[in-house]
Amino acid sequence: MEYAPDAMFTYNQKSKRTFSVMLIIVVTVLALLVTYYAMFLRHSESPIILAINMFFGHIIGEITASTQLGLFYAAMFGGLFFVIMSMELLFITFFDAGHHPAVLISMYLLGMTVAYSVNYLIGMRLGGISKKIIGPQQFYKIKGVINKHGGLAIFVFNVLPLPSQPLSAMLGVFKYNRPRFYTFFLLGQGVKYTAIVLFFMFGASLI
Repeated sequence: MEYAPDAMFTYNQKSKRTFSVMLIIVVTVLALLVTYYAMFLRHSESPIILAINMFFGHIIGEITASTQLGLFYAAMFGGLFFVIMSMELLFITFFDAGHHPAVLISMYLLGMTVAYSVNYLIGMRLGGISKKIIGPQQFYKIKGVINKHGGLAIFVFNVLPLPSQPLSAMLGVFKYNRPRFYTFFLLGQGVKYTAIVLFFMFGASLI
């Protein structure tokens, strides 16, 4: 479905209230489930709970130990648009752990590619909900920037320390060309993290 650049996305007031109420209910239920698990189920001997504990324990352990697999997990989960995290600071943390720069950048980009693919898919499949979360003004403002500057806007948004995670979901809503999306996303992120590595390897000593 194509959206005209000057199109106006109108919201029915009742629909907005219903959506807001449903969102609050979903967030509240999730918060209650997490709290209930932490207080009563975490030490359960149930096979399902044991499997959940093992799964999250493995991920947290790998990230805490700053392993290469932990690097992939951190980039994958941190790259999701609904997770608030500075990917640049996270990258620097793993760089300080002593990973080879080439491995560090490769694993980080691999994890982010998985995350951004999920973001794009969510935006594409749940476009209506995504638009309501983003808001009509912000939605069409970003749409206008993409229409005007195309891949350059995506590259700049990824090469600078900007929240590119939500952008990847918005591009899914727009059904932006996937090969171009991956090309400019990977180029931007690759240039950014290469620059960070070069700075800490050579530039920091000059300051």
